[in-house]
Amino acid sequence: MKISPFFVGFIATTLWVALFGSSGAALPQGPDKQTAVTKQSSIIFSGTVSQLGATSFEDVPKSAQTIVVRVDSVLKKPSPVSLKRGDNVTVEVKDPSGFQEGTHATFYTDGWIFGSGVAVKELAHEIRPNGGEAAKAASADEKAYGQTQEQNDQELQDRLNSADVVVIGRVTKVHRWNAPKSATPYRVTEHDPDWHEAVLEIKSVLKGGKVKGNKMVVRFPGRNDVAWAQSPKFEKNQRGIFCLNRDRVSGVPTAKLGGNQVNAYTCLGHGAALPMAEEAHVRSLLKSQ
Repeated sequence: MKISPFFVGFIATTLWVALFGSSGAALPQGPDKQTAVTKQSSIIFSGTVSQLGATSFEDVPKSAQTIVVRVDSVLKKPSPVSLKRGDNVTVEVKDPSGFQEGTHATFYTDGWIFGSGVAVKELAHEIRPNGGEAAKAASADEKAYGQTQEQNDQELQDRLNSADVVVIGRVTKVHRWNAPKSATPYRVTEHDPDWHEAVLEIKSVLKGGKVKGNKMVVRFPGRNDVAWAQSPKFEKNQRGIFCLNRDRVSGVPTAKLGGNQVNAYTCLGHGAALPMAEEAHVRSLLKSQ
């Protein structure tokens, strides 16, 4: 089967570095950081390491950082991904020295390669006890993450409810935007957002009715300051689902697009930009509104 990437991990990577730094992969301590990495991860599962320096299917490039893990329990995954207990998954880990054959761990990951199997990239992990205690821990995790998933669904529902527009689209341009001196921001703060503008090419409108034309201007903070760390940062050709609001923050509610003045939108806060794998989930939640 032909290799196909799961989705661009730019947003998740940016937020990960901003919150936790780039070194180490052990699960960050503290409830807030644990919740953050749980939200970032598209696939979370508990499993047992069966091979080091190996892969579970031939489409994945083998390296010292790839390990094969037998799945004990699946805690979180997008609905399009087929993954169940007993499957073998390739995990590209940050530090292979922390694992050996037989290691039990919970893996917090992003999708990487999907073909005749599943390969993921590690964001963090939590080592679990061996033997019967591992099964008990996995069962406890399933219960805990079931509750977390319900909480995440409610947060996403709230995000969709509060959005003026929800669209599927592709970023075609990104540039820095300097607000005119006459602009009056909604809130004056020492945390300069370093505003950027992205042009979205709209594929489908999920909420908000008709959008004039097939393009929109979206403003987002380029800074990873604590006030803006959880807001998405966009790059050209990024595709996804975007929860947008009319710009009531920068002080300038309109933008120039193709020589015309159009409404400007913002994409702020965690969960405002989602991978395409969440499309069915988002559509389902919107139908329930």
